[in-house]
Amino acid sequence: MKGFAKWLIQLGVALVAIWLISGVPLLISGLQKGQFLWKEYIETLKSMIDSLFPLQDYAIEYTVGWNFVKRLPLFPNLAEYIEYSLQILFLALAAAIVFSILGTFMTMLLKERARQRVKMVFYFLESLPDILIILLAQLTIVIIYKQTGVLVSKIAVIGDERIYWLPVLCLMILPMIQLYRLSMLTFEAEERQMYVELAKSLGFSKSVILFSHIFRNAIISVFFQSKKTMWFMLSNLFILELMFNIPGIMLFMSQNMSGELFMITVLSFFLPVFVLYSIGEWAFMRRMKRGGAVL
Repeated sequence: MKGFAKWLIQLGVALVAIWLISGVPLLISGLQKGQFLWKEYIETLKSMIDSLFPLQDYAIEYTVGWNFVKRLPLFPNLAEYIEYSLQILFLALAAAIVFSILGTFMTMLLKERARQRVKMVFYFLESLPDILIILLAQLTIVIIYKQTGVLVSKIAVIGDERIYWLPVLCLMILPMIQLYRLSMLTFEAEERQMYVELAKSLGFSKSVILFSHIFRNAIISVFFQSKKTMWFMLSNLFILELMFNIPGIMLFMSQNMSGELFMITVLSFFLPVFVLYSIGEWAFMRRMKRGGAVL
């Protein structure tokens, strides 16, 4: 019960912080003019809450061209932008976690010399900028199409269509390498523990020790480290949507910035991520308290 109360407090503090930050641009614009618009700031915060309810009737006003103002309802139009961005984000995160763990398993099964070479290759790839990765992926699709006439994937969204696997691939590469590096550090630290030596002396194979013992202990650290990776992916999501012309919420927000839209965008990412990691943290901590370790 105490844990749930702490979770509610953390959630409440985060929601209030997001709400307060949403009105900060007004304060900044006032300070640039030598004014502290604290009354207007409070009124803006109040109007944000008032405009959100009822939620099903909420709509964003944005300018098209020079002076033509359009209204975009939250449901279903704006929600579709949010849904598309979340789908790409979570698919990329899931793919990054799966492939980083698989890569770690395969690397750990190698001899020490070969292991070091593989790690160096991955560490080099981590230094590549995300824009270069996207451009190389798009260029590869174009080259394949010119050589074979087969369009493996579209390199940009046109109209109401959606593309998934190529944007997901581009978004997951750098996070996958980050998670791979963290996984290798964690797995190698676990490999030096006494229980691994004991398992070896009992005749267990390297693959059995790796999967049955090291993995179960190391996955906890990998899970908590993936929080940082998630926020790193969010920073790259805007570039991805821009390069692929994806009708996502990040691209829409950059073109139609407002306090209300900022708050809705941040909440649409924060809430599912917060709930997901809260459930994962609760499950891991509960299992650790029962057995002392995930064995």
